[in-house]
Amino acid sequence: MNWVLPFFAPGLPRPSKALTHDDQIAMLDAALDAAPKDKAPAGADYIFLILFEQRQGSLAFIAVAVGVLYGLSLPMADRHALHLVFGTMAALFALVNANHAGVPGLGHHPRVSHNGRNVGILFALFWAAAAILNYIGFNT
Repeated sequence: MNWVLPFFAPGLPRPSKALTHDDQIAMLDAALDAAPKDKAPAGADYIFLILFEQRQGSLAFIAVAVGVLYGLSLPMADRHALHLVFGTMAALFALVNANHAGVPGLGHHPRVSHNGRNVGILFALFWAAAAILNYIGFNT
């Protein structure tokens, strides 16, 4: 990634333009305030779920890292289950990032930014390669 991301350097966020914690809270508060008054509890639950799911996703990555470390201790012949899990994850991540990149037929993401599209392009290729390598590992 360090070799590829510099090509996107003009569009990368800069510390001077980064959102602060206070900016982020203000944006979340604005989203809460934008909900119709009679649906305020549903709006609050929606914002909570967005933040909650992001935290759970981060924990899932930690669990995957633990699985990788454990898998490295196994003999090669016993790693097929790890390749199945990681290959499936990589294939699904490739599809999600291809959606962000704008590949037709993969659904519609309603709020993809310019930088989000660039990340989608880069990571779709990364995850596709990871899926292929895991497929090879699974079948050997």
